[in-house]
Amino acid sequence: MASAVAINTRRRYSRITKSKLKDYAFVGVLLLYPVLQFVVTWSFVNVGSLLLAFQSVDTWGNVTSIGFDNFAIVLKNIFKSAINDTGVSWLNNRSVILLNSLGYGAITIFISLPLSMLFAYFLQKDMPIANVFRVIFFLPNIIPIVALVMAFNMPLDSSYGYLYKIMQSMGFSGGYIYDKWPSSQMWVYLYCIWAGLGYNVVLMSGAIGRIPKEIYESAKLDGAGYMTEFFRITIPLVWPTIVTLIILGLTNVLTLYLQPYLLTNEGSGNTGTIAMEIFTETASFNQAKYNEAAAKGLLFSVVWAPIVLLARSRLSKKFSGVDF
Repeated sequence: MASAVAINTRRRYSRITKSKLKDYAFVGVLLLYPVLQFVVTWSFVNVGSLLLAFQSVDTWGNVTSIGFDNFAIVLKNIFKSAINDTGVSWLNNRSVILLNSLGYGAITIFISLPLSMLFAYFLQKDMPIANVFRVIFFLPNIIPIVALVMAFNMPLDSSYGYLYKIMQSMGFSGGYIYDKWPSSQMWVYLYCIWAGLGYNVVLMSGAIGRIPKEIYESAKLDGAGYMTEFFRITIPLVWPTIVTLIILGLTNVLTLYLQPYLLTNEGSGNTGTIAMEIFTETASFNQAKYNEAAAKGLLFSVVWAPIVLLARSRLSKKFSGVDF
């Protein structure tokens, strides 16, 4: 009897073990691609960048370890660079690049995100053809960025731009409209607000759409208006989505480069960013520039990553999580 029980137990254990092995094998196959991608395309590149940040290469290709000298060069260029065509005595070109990058994060968080929240909120109020407006808002996110930049710049074209002709009729000179606007930082900011609204509106609409209608109906019975609904109900209930979009806005500080690069002819007119400068340095095929670009990327990552993590931690505590 005891022998039969032991045999059954072993069989049961064997079936469970085989089932677990199949599960492990299935999970392993699913994880194989992302792990390989992480190792090959992320770890390999970034390990190489870490090494470059502490090295120097001469014209003959000889590699020398120089410690933190590249970081000192980066800091010196930001705060003590002699290159200054900004028109402000205390603000050199490299400092402007830093301020531009911070500016993209600021307009994303303090302008684009609030506008997106307002649009998404009113689109949920049974607005006529609300779905059509959602598609219109989201269109800039599905059109290739090169085509989108061309579409954004066309209104200022001197040959057929309607905005050019309107402003010219108002007394603005053609040179001011066509030459200064497309190469100004304000023009890039306007583009980023316009192009970024759709993505945020779609995410915020999804988050607001999950809020039970009964909550709004109850608030309406209590005499709550649109302002009360928006600030006292909507924002607290979709706060996790708002925090996510704020964090994405903070990451734009170190990642955004293609929009100003295309809009302003490779960052002309002091419209460059940190990411654009790193991109142009690595695209120069100058080995000496690689080391400075690597040091720059590592330095700003070390400084900015704790700020982003701290912001996420503090913002997440603002409102308690809600499941519905």
